Amino acid sequence: MVELDFSIVLAFILIMVLITPLVLSIYYRKKPKVDKGLKFAYHGLSYRRKFLRNLYSIPICIVALAIIYWVEGFTNLFIFFSLFFIVLFGIQTSYNYIKWKKEED
Repeated sequence: MVELDFSIVLAFILIMVLITPLVLSIYYRKKPKVDKGLKFAYHGLSYRRKFLRNLYSIPICIVALAIIYWVEGFTNLFIFFSLFFIVLFGIQTSYNYIKWKKEED
């Protein structure tokens, strides 16, 4: 059985995480945005729907942080991920709210 080096797997995952949103944002750039109904692709939503989806993700983030706390305990990793999620969530939600309000005007 072939063993993969952890750094190779991690690098592949990071590349995919960085490339996928870029490709999707380019694909959905000129397409009309969905404001009603169910849409799986985040990039195909209007700013209002993106804002609402961010608000709906609060329980998921809390559960993810609870799982990290349960597995790792109160460590530096837990503090890092908690602060990272909170800051990233705040920036993304604020951005979508501001763009939604500009879009309304």
